[in-house]
Amino acid sequence: MDETTFPIAKSRSARLIAYKTFADLAGKGSLFVITIVAARRLSPESFGVFSLGSTLGWIVAVVSDCGIQLHLARAIARRPADAALLLRGWLRVRIWTTGGTLAMVALLLAGGWRAASATPIAVLAVVYACSGLVELLHYFYRGLSRSDVESSLILWQRGGTLVCGLIALAWKPDVTVLAIALLIPAAITLAMSLRIAASLAPGRPEGLHYESSEGLHDESPGDLTVSSWPVFRRDVWPIGAGIVLSALYFRIDLFLLELWSGTEAVAFYNAVFRLVEALRLFPAAAVAVVLPSLVRAGDRRALMRVAAPLTGFAMASAAVLWIAAGWLIPFLYGAPYAAAVPAFRVLLLSFPLLSLNLVLTHQLVGWDGQRAYAALCAAALAINVGLNARLIPAFSLEGAAWSTLATEIFLTAGCSAALWSMRAPAQARHLVTEA
Repeated sequence: MDETTFPIAKSRSARLIAYKTFADLAGKGSLFVITIVAARRLSPESFGVFSLGSTLGWIVAVVSDCGIQLHLARAIARRPADAALLLRGWLRVRIWTTGGTLAMVALLLAGGWRAASATPIAVLAVVYACSGLVELLHYFYRGLSRSDVESSLILWQRGGTLVCGLIALAWKPDVTVLAIALLIPAAITLAMSLRIAASLAPGRPEGLHYESSEGLHDESPGDLTVSSWPVFRRDVWPIGAGIVLSALYFRIDLFLLELWSGTEAVAFYNAVFRLVEALRLFPAAAVAVVLPSLVRAGDRRALMRVAAPLTGFAMASAAVLWIAAGWLIPFLYGAPYAAAVPAFRVLLLSFPLLSLNLVLTHQLVGWDGQRAYAALCAAALAINVGLNARLIPAFSLEGAAWSTLATEIFLTAGCSAALWSMRAPAQARHLVTEA
């Protein structure tokens, strides 16, 4: 049985998934601990600023990516011999997009935010910008089937984040001091990862064999720039548009809660949403490890064999936490956060769909369905905003949670329909034939 027919069952894949899950669990666990301690040490208003800054920083990383990292992993999975040239070209582009996005954030903050809020939000944006560049290198490792390197770096960065964050909160419960403390391990990890990536992809290939949705092209290194506009427009931009739109519908409810329900509602909702994000560790780890297999798959069997166990895991986890939610949320965050229990239970209904959609969207992009992906995410954003506009003013936190559930239902149906009508690209069928 080969990797494309049953990727999770492969012993090496299983070890990589276990290591990636452990690394992500430790990484998310460190952020979760910081979130809990920050919720207890900071005032609700300051914790709300921390939540807004973290969300804005995450959006900065997503926008500056523009779909580059997933395209890079897909390209390297298909043509690993060209990894060095692809990384150099797209890393330059990513540095420029990161700088441009940070400049836009600076203009936004200078346009009317209070200094007490603008300063920590700006620092948090830089933290996530550095982490976004680290994430690009993680996708480089994934394309080479070296998620073990990614996992090791996650352990280092999140361990440093936990130590620095807890020291900052113990020394002075101030959101700006906390943001500066989080920047230190992010910057150090970026420097380390750049050196590791250079050692894994030394030298320059004699010729570039570049894949696109229009077929395979053979070029000499001097004839093709991987960051050229035609390649970006055809293969990268649709992925980026889909990811940005997905990020917006995924977290825009925080900003809408701030608008219609206030900063305290943001703090409550963000606290329980972090738990749901933590639950996605195993599905995300599995997808990260088997991504090359999904890209190379010549039919839908690999998709089904990855999606079924991940969705089953999500359903079982959601059922257990639904029962425990009444005491779990106050235990973790304190008695005032009991008001977020109903919203947490609704978000748990979304978790199986969130896990399934991770697989469906990666398979869709892996089969060059980035334009369908972008269209589906645009529709999902419109649905999410429309529902939030009606439900948040009426039901506050629970309204935002119900909007998330409805959006995930739509995305599942849309991705399933798109994949049912597609065939694997020629490159994937060719790889299967060779195997």
